[in-house]
Amino acid sequence: MRFNSKLFFRFLMFATLALIISYSLFQNFAFSNFETYNENATVIAEPEPKPEVPDYKSIFSSELSTFQKKIIDKARRYRINGSVIVAYKDQILYENQFGYKNPITKEVMQPDLSYQLASVSKQYTAAAILKLHEKNLLDIDHPVSNYLADFKFEEVSVRDLLKHRSGLWNYMYLTEQYWKDDIAPNNLEVVDLLNTHAPRLNFPSGRYFSYSNTGYVVLGAIVEQVSNLTLGEFIEEEFLLPLCLDETFVVKNEKNDDFILDGYQAYGRSFIKLPAGFHNGAIGDKGIYASPKDLFVWFRDLKNANILSEESVNLMFGNDKGGKNKRYGMGFRLEKKAGKKIIYHNGLWDGFRNGLEYHPDDDLVVIVMTHTQNKRKHYFQDYIVKSAKQLIQTSEKKLKLQEKDPELIL
Repeated sequence: MRFNSKLFFRFLMFATLALIISYSLFQNFAFSNFETYNENATVIAEPEPKPEVPDYKSIFSSELSTFQKKIIDKARRYRINGSVIVAYKDQILYENQFGYKNPITKEVMQPDLSYQLASVSKQYTAAAILKLHEKNLLDIDHPVSNYLADFKFEEVSVRDLLKHRSGLWNYMYLTEQYWKDDIAPNNLEVVDLLNTHAPRLNFPSGRYFSYSNTGYVVLGAIVEQVSNLTLGEFIEEEFLLPLCLDETFVVKNEKNDDFILDGYQAYGRSFIKLPAGFHNGAIGDKGIYASPKDLFVWFRDLKNANILSEESVNLMFGNDKGGKNKRYGMGFRLEKKAGKKIIYHNGLWDGFRNGLEYHPDDDLVVIVMTHTQNKRKHYFQDYIVKSAKQLIQTSEKKLKLQEKDPELIL
Protein backbone atom coordinates (compact mmCIF):
# COMPACT_ATOMS: atom_id res chain seq x y z
CA MET A 1 0.00 0.00 0.00
CA ARG A 2 1.40 3.32 -0.93
CA PHE A 3 2.08 5.74 1.99
CA ASN A 4 0.08 9.01 1.68
CA SER A 5 2.14 11.58 3.55
CA LYS A 6 -0.33 14.42 2.99
CA LEU A 7 -3.22 12.44 4.50
CA PHE A 8 -1.04 11.32 7.43
CA PHE A 9 -0.06 14.89 8.37
CA ARG A 10 -3.66 16.05 8.15
CA PHE A 11 -4.70 13.23 10.50
CA LEU A 12 -1.86 14.13 12.89
CA MET A 13 -2.88 17.81 13.00
CA PHE A 14 -6.52 16.85 13.60
CA ALA A 15 -5.59 14.48 16.42
CA THR A 16 -3.34 17.09 18.07
CA LEU A 17 -6.06 19.74 17.88
CA ALA A 18 -8.63 17.32 19.33
CA LEU A 19 -6.26 16.49 22.19
CA ILE A 20 -5.70 20.19 23.06
CA ILE A 21 -9.45 20.91 23.07
CA SER A 22 -10.17 17.84 25.22
CA TYR A 23 -7.50 18.82 27.77
CA SER A 24 -8.80 22.39 27.97
CA LEU A 25 -12.38 21.19 28.55
CA PHE A 26 -11.22 18.75 31.21
CA GLN A 27 -9.21 21.42 33.02
CA ASN A 28 -12.12 23.88 33.05
CA PHE A 29 -14.48 21.15 34.24
CA ALA A 30 -12.12 19.99 36.96
CA PHE A 31 -11.39 23.45 38.39
CA SER A 32 -15.01 24.52 38.02
CA ASN A 33 -16.14 21.54 40.09
CA PHE A 34 -13.41 22.18 42.63
CA GLU A 35 -14.50 25.79 43.16
CA THR A 36 -18.18 24.85 43.22
CA TYR A 37 -18.17 21.93 45.58
CA ASN A 38 -15.21 22.49 47.87
CA GLU A 39 -16.86 23.59 51.12
CA ASN A 40 -13.60 24.96 52.48
CA ALA A 41 -12.89 27.17 49.50
CA THR A 42 -12.93 30.95 50.20
CA VAL A 43 -15.00 32.98 47.79
CA ILE A 44 -13.68 36.52 47.44
CA ALA A 45 -16.47 38.90 46.51
CA GLU A 46 -15.57 41.98 44.58
CA PRO A 47 -16.23 45.16 46.62
CA GLU A 48 -19.28 47.11 45.60
CA PRO A 49 -18.37 50.48 44.11
CA LYS A 50 -18.91 53.35 46.51
CA PRO A 51 -21.68 55.74 45.49
CA GLU A 52 -20.34 58.93 44.01
CA VAL A 53 -20.64 61.84 46.43
CA PRO A 54 -21.99 64.99 44.79
CA ASP A 55 -19.81 68.10 44.93
CA TYR A 56 -22.42 70.47 46.34
CA LYS A 57 -20.17 73.52 46.20
CA SER A 58 -19.88 73.04 42.45
CA ILE A 59 -23.53 72.09 41.96
CA PHE A 60 -24.76 75.13 43.94
CA SER A 61 -22.15 77.51 42.45
CA SER A 62 -24.57 80.01 40.89
CA GLU A 63 -26.69 80.25 44.06
CA LEU A 64 -23.53 80.46 46.21
CA SER A 65 -22.36 83.51 44.29
CA THR A 66 -25.52 85.37 45.30
CA PHE A 67 -25.30 84.01 48.86
CA GLN A 68 -21.72 85.22 49.23
CA LYS A 69 -22.58 88.76 48.15
CA LYS A 70 -25.42 88.87 50.71
CA ILE A 71 -23.18 87.66 53.57
CA ILE A 72 -20.33 90.05 52.72
CA ASP A 73 -22.78 92.95 52.61
CA LYS A 74 -24.33 91.97 55.95
CA ALA A 75 -20.89 91.50 57.58
CA ARG A 76 -19.88 94.99 56.45
CA ARG A 77 -23.13 96.47 57.73
CA TYR A 78 -22.79 94.77 61.12
CA ARG A 79 -19.03 95.55 61.32
CA ILE A 80 -18.12 91.91 61.88
CA ASN A 81 -14.52 91.04 62.73
CA GLY A 82 -14.43 87.28 62.49
CA SER A 83 -14.97 84.14 60.45
CA VAL A 84 -17.83 82.05 59.05
CA ILE A 85 -18.27 78.48 57.84
CA VAL A 86 -21.44 77.07 56.28
CA ALA A 87 -21.51 73.31 55.63
CA TYR A 88 -24.11 71.04 54.03
CA LYS A 89 -24.00 67.23 54.24
CA ASP A 90 -20.48 67.38 55.69
CA GLN A 91 -19.18 69.57 52.86
CA ILE A 92 -18.11 73.18 53.36
CA LEU A 93 -20.20 75.31 51.01
CA TYR A 94 -18.91 78.67 52.15
CA GLU A 95 -16.08 79.97 54.34
CA ASN A 96 -14.81 83.49 54.72
CA GLN A 97 -13.28 85.95 57.15
CA PHE A 98 -14.24 89.57 57.67
CA GLY A 99 -12.87 92.74 59.18
CA TYR A 100 -9.68 92.96 61.18
CA LYS A 101 -7.33 90.72 63.09
CA ASN A 102 -6.33 93.84 65.03
CA PRO A 103 -9.10 96.47 64.84
CA ILE A 104 -6.80 99.11 66.37
CA THR A 105 -4.05 98.89 63.74
CA LYS A 106 -6.50 97.77 61.01
CA GLU A 107 -4.51 94.59 60.33
CA VAL A 108 -6.73 92.55 58.04
CA MET A 109 -8.24 89.29 59.32
CA GLN A 110 -6.44 86.13 58.20
CA PRO A 111 -7.72 82.57 57.70
CA ASP A 112 -6.84 79.67 60.03
CA LEU A 113 -6.48 81.77 63.18
CA SER A 114 -7.81 80.33 66.44
CA TYR A 115 -10.53 81.89 68.61
CA GLN A 116 -11.25 81.45 72.31
CA LEU A 117 -14.34 79.23 72.07
CA ALA A 118 -15.75 80.36 75.42
CA SER A 119 -18.74 78.14 76.31
CA VAL A 120 -18.53 76.32 72.97
CA SER A 121 -15.66 74.55 74.80
CA LYS A 122 -18.18 72.65 76.92
CA GLN A 123 -18.75 70.03 74.20
CA TYR A 124 -15.08 68.98 74.44
CA THR A 125 -15.39 68.55 78.22
CA ALA A 126 -18.58 66.52 77.85
CA ALA A 127 -16.89 64.37 75.18
CA ALA A 128 -13.93 63.75 77.52
CA ILE A 129 -16.24 62.54 80.31
CA LEU A 130 -18.20 60.30 77.93
CA LYS A 131 -14.96 58.85 76.55
CA LEU A 132 -14.00 57.83 80.11
CA HIS A 133 -17.53 56.43 80.53
CA GLU A 134 -17.10 54.33 77.38
CA LYS A 135 -13.80 53.02 78.73
CA ASN A 136 -15.56 52.00 81.99
CA LEU A 137 -13.27 54.30 83.96
CA LEU A 138 -16.27 56.15 85.39
CA ASP A 139 -20.06 55.93 85.37
CA ILE A 140 -21.97 59.13 84.69
CA ASP A 141 -24.78 58.00 87.02
CA HIS A 142 -22.44 57.63 89.99
CA PRO A 143 -21.86 60.42 92.53
CA VAL A 144 -19.12 62.95 91.87
CA SER A 145 -17.65 62.02 95.27
CA ASN A 146 -16.70 58.61 93.81
CA TYR A 147 -14.11 60.40 91.68
CA LEU A 148 -13.31 63.48 93.76
CA ALA A 149 -12.81 61.96 97.19
CA ASP A 150 -13.30 65.15 99.23
CA PHE A 151 -16.30 66.47 97.28
CA LYS A 152 -18.80 67.41 99.98
CA PHE A 153 -22.06 67.32 97.98
CA GLU A 154 -22.51 63.55 97.82
CA GLU A 155 -25.96 63.70 96.21
CA VAL A 156 -24.61 65.32 93.01
CA SER A 157 -24.01 62.85 90.15
CA VAL A 158 -21.76 63.25 87.13
CA ARG A 159 -24.87 63.29 84.94
CA ASP A 160 -26.24 66.22 86.98
CA LEU A 161 -23.10 68.20 86.12
CA LEU A 162 -23.36 67.35 82.42
CA LYS A 163 -27.05 68.35 82.31
CA HIS A 164 -26.71 71.58 84.39
CA ARG A 165 -28.89 70.14 87.17
CA SER A 166 -26.37 70.11 90.03
CA GLY A 167 -27.41 73.16 92.07
CA LEU A 168 -23.76 74.14 92.62
CA TRP A 169 -22.81 77.73 93.41
CA ASN A 170 -21.19 79.96 90.80
CA TYR A 171 -17.47 79.45 91.33
CA MET A 172 -16.64 82.91 89.95
CA TYR A 173 -18.35 84.55 92.93
CA LEU A 174 -16.38 82.34 95.31
CA THR A 175 -13.12 83.10 93.50
CA GLU A 176 -13.67 86.85 93.65
CA GLN A 177 -14.56 86.71 97.33
CA TYR A 178 -12.15 84.15 98.74
CA TRP A 179 -9.22 83.61 96.36
CA LYS A 180 -6.21 85.70 97.45
CA ASP A 181 -3.43 84.50 95.10
CA ASP A 182 -2.44 86.50 92.04
CA ILE A 183 -2.67 83.38 89.86
CA ALA A 184 -6.26 82.27 89.18
CA PRO A 185 -7.35 78.90 90.66
CA ASN A 186 -7.23 75.77 88.50
CA ASN A 187 -9.99 73.15 88.39
CA LEU A 188 -9.02 71.24 91.52
CA GLU A 189 -8.55 74.48 93.44
CA VAL A 190 -12.08 75.53 92.41
CA VAL A 191 -13.32 72.23 93.88
CA ASP A 192 -11.52 73.15 97.13
CA LEU A 193 -13.26 76.54 97.12
CA LEU A 194 -16.63 74.82 96.77
CA ASN A 195 -15.88 72.41 99.59
CA THR A 196 -14.70 75.19 101.87
CA HIS A 197 -16.99 78.12 101.15
CA ALA A 198 -20.22 76.82 99.55
CA PRO A 199 -22.43 75.94 102.55
CA ARG A 200 -25.17 74.20 100.56
CA LEU A 201 -26.60 73.63 97.09
CA ASN A 202 -28.84 76.24 95.49
CA PHE A 203 -31.50 73.54 94.99
CA PRO A 204 -31.72 69.75 95.37
CA SER A 205 -29.48 68.17 92.76
CA GLY A 206 -31.33 66.82 89.73
CA ARG A 207 -34.52 68.80 90.32
CA TYR A 208 -34.05 71.86 88.07
CA PHE A 209 -32.08 73.06 85.07
CA SER A 210 -29.80 75.98 85.87
CA TYR A 211 -26.96 76.75 83.48
CA SER A 212 -23.74 76.27 85.43
CA ASN A 213 -20.14 77.02 84.48
CA THR A 214 -19.17 75.51 87.82
CA GLY A 215 -20.44 72.09 86.81
CA TYR A 216 -18.16 71.95 83.78
CA VAL A 217 -15.13 73.07 85.80
CA VAL A 218 -15.85 70.20 88.22
CA LEU A 219 -16.17 67.84 85.24
CA GLY A 220 -12.71 68.98 84.16
CA ALA A 221 -11.39 68.12 87.62
CA ILE A 222 -12.97 64.64 87.35
CA VAL A 223 -11.21 64.02 84.02
CA GLU A 224 -7.90 64.99 85.62
CA GLN A 225 -8.37 62.73 88.67
CA VAL A 226 -9.55 59.69 86.69
CA SER A 227 -7.06 59.93 83.80
CA ASN A 228 -4.03 61.23 85.74
CA LEU A 229 -3.66 63.83 82.98
CA THR A 230 -4.57 67.48 82.87
CA LEU A 231 -7.81 68.17 81.00
CA GLY A 232 -5.77 69.70 78.19
CA GLU A 233 -3.48 66.67 77.92
CA PHE A 234 -6.43 64.28 77.87
CA ILE A 235 -8.27 66.22 75.15
CA GLU A 236 -5.10 66.48 73.08
CA GLU A 237 -4.26 62.77 73.43
CA GLU A 238 -7.77 61.41 72.84
CA PHE A 239 -9.10 63.86 70.26
CA LEU A 240 -6.77 66.48 68.83
CA LEU A 241 -3.83 64.29 67.81
CA PRO A 242 -5.92 61.48 66.19
CA LEU A 243 -7.93 64.06 64.22
CA CYS A 244 -4.80 66.11 63.30
CA LEU A 245 -6.39 69.26 64.72
CA ASP A 246 -3.25 71.35 64.86
CA GLU A 247 -5.15 74.65 65.08
CA THR A 248 -6.89 73.67 68.33
CA PHE A 249 -5.23 74.46 71.66
CA VAL A 250 -6.25 73.99 75.27
CA VAL A 251 -3.55 76.20 76.76
CA LYS A 252 -2.38 79.52 75.34
CA ASN A 253 1.41 79.79 75.48
CA GLU A 254 4.43 81.27 73.71
CA LYS A 255 4.41 78.51 71.06
CA ASN A 256 0.87 79.16 69.84
CA ASP A 257 0.42 82.82 70.79
CA ASP A 258 0.89 84.01 67.19
CA PHE A 259 -1.95 81.74 66.00
CA ILE A 260 -4.51 82.78 68.63
CA LEU A 261 -6.52 85.96 68.26
CA ASP A 262 -6.74 88.53 71.03
CA GLY A 263 -10.07 89.75 72.30
CA TYR A 264 -11.12 93.39 71.94
CA GLN A 265 -13.80 95.71 73.27
CA ALA A 266 -15.15 98.73 71.43
CA TYR A 267 -14.07 101.95 73.15
CA GLY A 268 -15.25 105.24 71.70
CA ARG A 269 -14.41 105.21 68.00
CA SER A 270 -11.66 102.61 68.44
CA PHE A 271 -11.01 99.46 70.47
CA ILE A 272 -9.06 98.34 73.50
CA LYS A 273 -7.32 95.00 73.81
CA LEU A 274 -8.79 92.95 76.67
CA PRO A 275 -6.49 91.23 79.17
CA ALA A 276 -7.02 87.59 80.06
CA GLY A 277 -9.88 87.19 82.53
CA PHE A 278 -9.13 86.45 86.19
CA HIS A 279 -11.04 83.15 85.99
CA ASN A 280 -8.98 81.69 83.14
CA GLY A 281 -7.07 79.31 85.41
CA ALA A 282 -10.04 76.95 85.44
CA ILE A 283 -11.06 75.36 82.13
CA GLY A 284 -13.75 73.00 80.91
CA ASP A 285 -16.47 75.63 80.96
CA LYS A 286 -14.28 77.64 78.53
CA GLY A 287 -10.58 77.72 77.68
CA ILE A 288 -10.30 75.91 74.33
CA TYR A 289 -9.03 77.78 71.27
CA ALA A 290 -9.82 76.58 67.75
CA SER A 291 -9.90 77.80 64.17
CA PRO A 292 -13.26 77.66 62.37
CA LYS A 293 -12.00 74.81 60.14
CA ASP A 294 -10.79 72.75 63.12
CA LEU A 295 -14.09 73.31 64.92
CA PHE A 296 -15.97 72.12 61.85
CA VAL A 297 -13.83 68.98 61.47
CA TRP A 298 -14.26 68.22 65.18
CA PHE A 299 -18.05 68.62 65.04
CA ARG A 300 -18.41 66.71 61.76
CA ASP A 301 -16.60 63.69 63.19
CA LEU A 302 -18.45 64.01 66.50
CA LYS A 303 -21.93 63.98 64.95
CA ASN A 304 -20.95 61.07 62.68
CA ALA A 305 -19.93 59.00 65.73
CA ASN A 306 -16.26 58.88 64.69
CA ILE A 307 -15.08 60.33 67.99
CA LEU A 308 -17.55 58.75 70.42
CA SER A 309 -20.05 55.93 70.16
CA GLU A 310 -23.48 56.62 68.70
CA GLU A 311 -24.95 56.15 72.18
CA SER A 312 -22.71 58.89 73.59
CA VAL A 313 -23.51 61.24 70.71
CA ASN A 314 -27.21 60.71 71.40
CA LEU A 315 -26.60 61.75 75.00
CA MET A 316 -24.83 64.91 73.87
CA PHE A 317 -27.58 65.74 71.37
CA GLY A 318 -30.43 65.00 73.78
CA ASN A 319 -31.68 62.02 71.78
CA ASP A 320 -31.63 59.60 74.72
CA LYS A 321 -35.06 58.42 75.82
CA GLY A 322 -34.43 58.93 79.51
CA GLY A 323 -33.28 62.55 79.26
CA LYS A 324 -35.33 64.74 81.60
CA ASN A 325 -34.10 68.08 80.31
CA LYS A 326 -35.10 68.88 76.73
CA ARG A 327 -33.27 72.23 76.71
CA TYR A 328 -29.77 70.84 77.16
CA GLY A 329 -28.10 67.61 76.11
CA MET A 330 -24.49 67.27 77.26
CA GLY A 331 -22.29 70.11 76.03
CA PHE A 332 -25.05 71.34 73.68
CA ARG A 333 -28.17 73.42 74.01
CA LEU A 334 -31.38 72.14 72.38
CA GLU A 335 -34.22 74.03 70.76
CA LYS A 336 -37.11 73.51 68.37
CA LYS A 337 -38.28 75.99 65.75
CA ALA A 338 -41.21 75.22 63.44
CA GLY A 339 -41.06 71.62 64.65
CA LYS A 340 -37.39 71.22 63.66
CA LYS A 341 -34.64 70.46 66.17
CA ILE A 342 -31.62 72.73 66.59
CA ILE A 343 -28.47 71.55 68.37
CA TYR A 344 -26.22 74.47 69.20
CA HIS A 345 -24.03 76.36 71.64
CA ASN A 346 -22.96 79.98 71.86
CA GLY A 347 -20.07 81.39 73.82
CA LEU A 348 -19.15 84.78 75.30
CA TRP A 349 -15.82 85.43 77.06
CA ASP A 350 -12.96 87.96 76.98
CA GLY A 351 -14.35 89.77 73.93
CA PHE A 352 -15.11 86.62 71.94
CA ARG A 353 -18.64 85.86 70.77
CA ASN A 354 -18.95 82.53 68.98
CA GLY A 355 -21.66 80.15 67.87
CA LEU A 356 -22.09 76.70 66.36
CA GLU A 357 -25.51 75.60 65.07
CA TYR A 358 -26.48 72.20 63.71
CA HIS A 359 -29.84 71.74 61.98
CA PRO A 360 -30.11 67.94 61.57
CA ASP A 361 -33.27 68.02 59.44
CA ASP A 362 -31.44 70.17 56.88
CA ASP A 363 -28.01 68.58 57.53
CA LEU A 364 -26.74 72.15 57.91
CA VAL A 365 -23.88 73.38 60.13
CA VAL A 366 -23.20 77.09 60.65
CA ILE A 367 -20.18 78.40 62.57
CA VAL A 368 -19.74 82.11 63.36
CA MET A 369 -16.72 83.34 65.34
CA THR A 370 -15.91 86.93 66.36
CA HIS A 371 -13.41 88.57 68.71
CA THR A 372 -14.48 92.19 69.24
CA GLN A 373 -17.46 91.87 71.61
CA ASN A 374 -19.88 92.61 68.76
CA LYS A 375 -23.44 92.27 70.05
CA ARG A 376 -24.74 92.05 66.47
CA LYS A 377 -23.08 88.66 66.06
CA HIS A 378 -26.35 87.00 67.14
CA TYR A 379 -28.34 88.72 64.35
CA PHE A 380 -25.57 88.01 61.85
CA GLN A 381 -25.67 84.31 62.73
CA ASP A 382 -29.46 84.17 62.42
CA TYR A 383 -29.24 85.84 59.02
CA ILE A 384 -26.66 83.32 57.79
CA VAL A 385 -28.78 80.35 58.95
CA LYS A 386 -31.90 81.74 57.25
CA SER A 387 -30.01 82.52 54.04
CA ALA A 388 -28.26 79.13 54.02
CA LYS A 389 -31.58 77.29 54.33
CA GLN A 390 -32.99 79.30 51.44
CA LEU A 391 -29.88 78.52 49.40
CA ILE A 392 -30.19 74.78 50.03
CA GLN A 393 -33.93 74.67 49.32
CA THR A 394 -33.59 76.64 46.08
CA SER A 395 -30.59 74.65 44.89
CA GLU A 396 -32.08 71.24 45.72
CA LYS A 397 -35.36 72.15 44.02
CA LYS A 398 -33.49 73.28 40.92
CA LEU A 399 -31.37 70.11 40.98
CA LYS A 400 -34.41 67.82 41.15
CA LEU A 401 -36.10 69.74 38.35
CA GLN A 402 -32.99 69.44 36.22
CA GLU A 403 -32.78 65.70 36.83
CA LYS A 404 -36.43 65.32 35.85
CA ASP A 405 -36.23 67.40 32.67
CA PRO A 406 -32.81 68.87 31.78
CA GLU A 407 -34.28 71.00 29.01
CA LEU A 408 -36.19 73.09 31.58
CA ILE A 409 -32.92 74.42 33.02
CA LEU A 410 -30.89 76.68 30.77
